[in-house]
Amino acid sequence: MMLKFPKWFFKWSEENPTDLMGPGILVGTVGGAVAVAAIIVAFGNPNATIDQQTGPRGIGMAVSKFVKDNPQFDVYEAEYQVFDRVEAPEGTPTAAEAYGDSVVAFGDMDQANFDQLTKAMSAWVGMDVVLYDDGEVDETTLAITKNCIEATQYLNDSWDTHNLATEGKGVNCYTCHRGQPTPPGSWMKSGNVNSAMEGWSGVQNRLLVGRKYTDSQYTSLPVDALEKLLLDGDSIKVTDTESRVDQQKGDPTWQDAERTFSLMNHQANSLNVGCVYCHNTRAFYDPTQVTPQWSVTTLAQQMSIDINQTFYEPRSEILGHESAKVDCMTCHMGVISPLNGHDMVAEWPELAAPAE
Repeated sequence: MMLKFPKWFFKWSEENPTDLMGPGILVGTVGGAVAVAAIIVAFGNPNATIDQQTGPRGIGMAVSKFVKDNPQFDVYEAEYQVFDRVEAPEGTPTAAEAYGDSVVAFGDMDQANFDQLTKAMSAWVGMDVVLYDDGEVDETTLAITKNCIEATQYLNDSWDTHNLATEGKGVNCYTCHRGQPTPPGSWMKSGNVNSAMEGWSGVQNRLLVGRKYTDSQYTSLPVDALEKLLLDGDSIKVTDTESRVDQQKGDPTWQDAERTFSLMNHQANSLNVGCVYCHNTRAFYDPTQVTPQWSVTTLAQQMSIDINQTFYEPRSEILGHESAKVDCMTCHMGVISPLNGHDMVAEWPELAAPAE
């Protein structure tokens, strides 16, 4: 039986036309939102984030990363090889007794573990490491090996406040080398494009081929920021609130600002964070509004200057050519805590001992 509407219904509908498009769109939108919400509840939010609050709530001071990108995964940590200590038979000679006075480090260690540590270091740096004169290794190589071991011990001892060796972190050969003879996060001086341009060396707008992790790659910022700020120890500064009609010695310049921006860019990339990790971006100029991470980063800058000046720049004389230097990327390689805080000296505390 077919349902029939009364005549008055059709007459009323003709006299009172209604736009059904608007309600239809509303119903479709609401229905679609409900469907999307149901999918997210059932299968998870594909754009979920991990958020780290770095400053007061409500002002956007948080570092956010997508869960789908698995920000905690570190391929280098996954590839790290652990070499446990071995049980040395009774009567095992020390390394110095077994290999003579040419042993460059760990001479008091028993030969069995000395050999095991040698295997570990070889794997960590991606090449055969020899810790004594075996008749095949040259003096320069032995000197570089000794220099590296001393640098490692120095970092773990003198800079424990940053490397936290006493808290189960620290550094070893792999922290920098990542299984490669030359650390992938190291750098060398860039040199000038031109000798000078009105007292300002032409070090901008320069693409440094092969320097994947440089401070200014693919930007027009100065390419010598690491050299000036993490080797020479120049002051990191941008500007101040004073009007400068006549530039005085020591006043911040545009070049200072550009090098500082370049370094900040490098540090952000090294840890995969943004400005708010250290700064309140509404008041960069106010040192009272920085985060606790700012102090840690400032300490790291001083550590980089110290290690470069104490070990890696002098190493150039041993090599006969420029030596690679360290910066934030050398250890961090894109994560806040290098190798996600893996204990790098657990098996070999000798690497955390002060060099004699």
